Amino acid sequence: AFRLLLDLDAAGLQVEEEPEGFTVTGGPVKGGATVTTHGDHRIAMSHLILGLAAAEPVTVDEPGMIATSFPGFVEMMNGLGGAIGEA
Repeated sequence: AFRLLLDLDAAGLQVEEEPEGFTVTGGPVKGGATVTTHGDHRIAMSHLILGLAAAEPVTVDEPGMIATSFPGFVEMMNGLGGAIGEA
C-alpha cells in the first residue's frame, strides 16, 4: 500500500495515509509519473486508467503482464482516448 501512495503522490494527487488505509483528495491530475509495477498487473492497469484523466502521460515500467489478466485492455483503453503503446 505504501508503494501505491508514493505512485499516486508522484502523479500529483493529494494522498494522506490513514490508520486503516489512505484518503485521496480529488482534483486535477498532473501525471508525468513512471510507475514501478513490481510485476503487478493491478498496479499497471489502475495507473494507466488514472492516465486518462492526467495532464501529462502516466507510464508503467512493465506493461507486458496486463495481457495475461485482461487481453483486451490496451485496445479498450485506446478506444477510450488513451495512447497506450510500446515504449
